Order: sequence, then structure tokens, then C-alpha cells
Amino acid sequence: MMRLLSAVPARLRRATRRFAARTSGSMTVEALFIVPVMMLGMTGFYAFWDAYKTQNVVQKAAYAVSDMLSREMIPATPAFIDGLDRTLEYLVGSDVRVRVTSIRRTANGPLGLQGLDVLWSYSPGNVMLPLTEATLTEVEADIPMMAVGSNMVVFEVRVPYSPVTEILELDSIRETVAMRPRFLPTLCMTGVVC
Repeated sequence: MMRLLSAVPARLRRATRRFAARTSGSMTVEALFIVPVMMLGMTGFYAFWDAYKTQNVVQKAAYAVSDMLSREMIPATPAFIDGLDRTLEYLVGSDVRVRVTSIRRTANGPLGLQGLDVLWSYSPGNVMLPLTEATLTEVEADIPMMAVGSNMVVFEVRVPYSPVTEILELDSIRETVAMRPRFLPTLCMTGVVC
């Protein structure tokens, strides 16, 4: 029995040397380490790519539809803006929330909210509250410099977004387009005095 126990350390040393010399299982061990890292990286890249793609689609659709609005030569109607909402939903491919607001700079300027008047604000289906002088801070960063007496239409779009993974904490994509009416001094709404 003693000879058998004394042979164990020698056998263990030989087995350890044999294990260290052989490389047949090293690829499997390396794969166990690298595959989860690669999958995590690919998932992260896909999540950011999907968010960027969706934001790009929303931005292009918002600019296209707001350009249609800026070319109006008659006062806008709720039915027309409802149609723009449906057009935007078609272009984006999902449910959207839209708010259109016409503003005028009456004093001060060229920056800041002082001296800005909201002429009208409309959201199809009233899914977004109308903007007022008190709530203009929501879009202050998106309003460019305006000369006294000039008018601007603010076209806001919000699209619900659900990321493919929990990496991004994002629940909606927001795009705001501020543009001047092309052919009229101001874009009015039917029934609203501008």
C-alpha cells in the first residue's frame, strides 16, 4: 500500500506535464472566454445601431412632413394637420405624437422666450398639450434666432421606442423642427386670428 501512495505524486507530476504539453483543448477553453464577450459586443452594437436607425427615420420623416407644412399657401386646418400626422405615421411605420405651434416674436430678441407669442398650437387627437407662452420652455433650445415681427412654426414629433436590449434607457425619440413659412408671412390656423 505504501508503494502505491508514494507513486501518486509521481503520477500526478507526469499527468500535469502531459496536460501542460498538450494543446488539443485550448481552443475550447479560449472559445468559452471569448464567445460571451463577442455576443455582448454584438448585442451592444445592434442596440445602438437600431436606435440610430430609428432616430434617423424619425428625423427624415419629420423634416419631410414639416416641409409640406411650410409650403402651405392657405391657413392650416385641423384636417390637414391630421393628414400630416397620418403621413408621418406611414413614413415612420409606427404610432407618432405630433404638435404644431405657430409663434411670433413681438419684442426683445433675437434669442430667449421673452417677447415670443404663441399664435396657435394643435396636436391631432390632443395627444400632446398645446404649447402656451408659459410652456414654451419645452422647445426653447429648438427655437432659432428670430427678428422682431418674424414668425416661426414649431413642428414636434415624438415616437415611442422600445430598445432591443436593456442597454439603452430610451422610451421615445423626439424630433423638433422649427421653420419659417415659405410663401406666407405667417401660417395661420383656420378660425384663429393671426
